[in-house]
Amino acid sequence: MASVALQALAQRANGELIGESVPLQGLAIDSRSTQPGDLFAAIEGSQVDGHDFAPQATAAGAAAVLTEREVKGITPQLVVSDVVKASGHFALLKRQAFLGSVVAVTGSAGKTTTKNLIAAALAGAGAVHATQGNHNNELGVPMTLAGLNESHRFGVIEMGAGQPGDIAYLCQLAQPSVAVCLNASAAHLVNYESVDEIASTKGEILEGLGGEGLAIINADQPWVGQWIKQAGNARKITFGLSEKADYRAINIQYQGLNGTQFDLIAPSMALPVSLRLPGAMQVINALAALAVAIELGVPPDRAVDGLRQVVPEIGRGSVVAGRAGGQVVDDSYNANPAAVMAAIDTLARESAYSMLILGPMLELGSTSDDLHRDVGRYAKAAGIDCLMSVGREAAPAAEVFGQGAQHFSDQQALWSAFPDLPDEHIIWVKGSRGAVLEKTVHWLTRPEEGSSC
Repeated sequence: MASVALQALAQRANGELIGESVPLQGLAIDSRSTQPGDLFAAIEGSQVDGHDFAPQATAAGAAAVLTEREVKGITPQLVVSDVVKASGHFALLKRQAFLGSVVAVTGSAGKTTTKNLIAAALAGAGAVHATQGNHNNELGVPMTLAGLNESHRFGVIEMGAGQPGDIAYLCQLAQPSVAVCLNASAAHLVNYESVDEIASTKGEILEGLGGEGLAIINADQPWVGQWIKQAGNARKITFGLSEKADYRAINIQYQGLNGTQFDLIAPSMALPVSLRLPGAMQVINALAALAVAIELGVPPDRAVDGLRQVVPEIGRGSVVAGRAGGQVVDDSYNANPAAVMAAIDTLARESAYSMLILGPMLELGSTSDDLHRDVGRYAKAAGIDCLMSVGREAAPAAEVFGQGAQHFSDQQALWSAFPDLPDEHIIWVKGSRGAVLEKTVHWLTRPEEGSSC
């Protein structure tokens, strides 16, 4: 496995090395998940101080500890002014030692699923190391990069952008050879002046190519021209439903919650594609993944076969049997207006009685009420039978939905007044991470354990 010498990190981070230099493998920020050979980064958070857990990390096999103040009795140890930035330096050193291709992907919606699809499509040509979960920020990306080693042919790195400049910083660490820009929409607006600014920030992933490598760009987005400019001299490949897209889908057949089928039209080829992921958004995500894999030399049939292995994750569209019959779609992990509308589109195609349980879409700033109203109107127009909103921010969605909608101050209130539903029904649960709507999913599917909110 590729390793980085602690002394090299000390020089890069301008830190004080206590003890001897040792080879470092991965990066850990939780003593409970530390593996032998890891560098343990002692992050001082608002509730937990990693310095207090340095002894446990070394007992678990950490090769060294990265700190902002000396922890007595532990060697080797590297004391730096900023553990988070030093973790980034370590990630960059690991990246620079990696000889394979690094694919970076971002977007306001769908980036985690697309990351999974890209990893699956690439697996037909070699070992893939990809972001776990959604570790896509200034700590998660270094942790992923630190896991790269000689056995991997590809690295797939998901990148989030909570504020302007985030993507540019993450690209400095990842130095991607392929960059995927999925979309831009209203998300984290509390930190942005407009969706246009979000689009510009997402485009930083293309600038991160430095005018080289491969840019994979959504041709259906209104910012496609801007993103092409941000990609500079990099080779550009587009995907989408547009007839001008290099990789596009035709003959789309929606098979409800069971998935989607379509025909891929790409340069010099046409292939049938079958997904176990439902909805139009997943077709677009799959096109992005196929563009990456095929352009990197994966045989097209292997790339297509790889996509078939991807299923919805818990919290991201997994389908569970309901306690009173019917089906529950657990899409509780996160939400923004574009993602909620995509869920509504999929739910509206079902013939069964449809209920949307909507929690707050957070971090929308002064536009929050208007955007929740937009979602409520969209659900009504799409033919959703019932909308249940939970939490203060989500109330405007129920107000504009009108008859067939109810609002509840919290999840306990929703459970107490939950209506009887027709035997054939689908309940789609979606809200931002802070809404913790997985509790309602749990109540809907395992009521005997869901006694408190």
